[in-house]
Amino acid sequence: MNEISREELKKYMDQYQLDHTIGDLTPTLCALFGVPEPAECGAAGVAAVVDQAEHLTGRPGGIARGLIFCPDAVGEVHRQKYPEKLARVEKLAGFRIPSASVMPSVTPVCYGTIFSGASPTVHGIRKYEKPVLEIPTLFDVFAEAGKEVAIVAVNGCSIDTIFRRRKVDYYSFRTDAQSFEMTKKLLEEDKYDLIISYYTSYDHLSHKHGPYAPVSEDALETAVRYFEELTALTERVWQRADRVIAWVPDHGNHVVDEHSGTHGTNTPEDMVINHFYRLRAAE
Repeated sequence: MNEISREELKKYMDQYQLDHTIGDLTPTLCALFGVPEPAECGAAGVAAVVDQAEHLTGRPGGIARGLIFCPDAVGEVHRQKYPEKLARVEKLAGFRIPSASVMPSVTPVCYGTIFSGASPTVHGIRKYEKPVLEIPTLFDVFAEAGKEVAIVAVNGCSIDTIFRRRKVDYYSFRTDAQSFEMTKKLLEEDKYDLIISYYTSYDHLSHKHGPYAPVSEDALETAVRYFEELTALTERVWQRADRVIAWVPDHGNHVVDEHSGTHGTNTPEDMVINHFYRLRAAE
């Protein structure tokens, strides 16, 4: 475990009195699939999720398929504002893991941590910029373990950019709707062990119109609906596989004025988020 990463991640966990960090996603997935953690990881696997997976599959590292849905900028503040929407995610998932984000709470910094388990100081992205990460990530260790991975995202977004040069397949599109359709297609084909599917519309519209504008709320509703539809599809196409589906945002956001919103601050609105996990055993 990288102690620099661990101390930096723990700082935000302690500040917000949370037991988990967004970086816990990587060691959790590594434990679920039986893959070694990346070398610079300082986060820890979510024990409740890992233990439940072992109970369901009857062995450590027994998960064979995973879908990680990444709705940008959906935090705990949105669960409080729209409880009925996020309750639909929690009902499907079963596990809600309140987690601390990292600073600055902007997308490339946060997803750099989420998919490496390393803190910003260690992975190197410390402001809004999109260099290719040089440290080992989830995608490196999965490829080394022989896992087939796909990243489906909008052209030029952080997830599409900072994890390049890995032995994974990249599917890049102009719109979230196209990414969603490709995610469904890849699930139907069932050639990937892990699929990352990114959703940007809520974040984009929140910046432009404000987090709680009707158009932004519609985009959040679409994110929930996409998660519901993808979860239902995995139940059919992965019926014979031990599997995990997760809802994995990066940060929240807050109101700037009547017409705009933003994030990047060390405040609860930006820093406290929820990761949701759904585990199912093969039938």
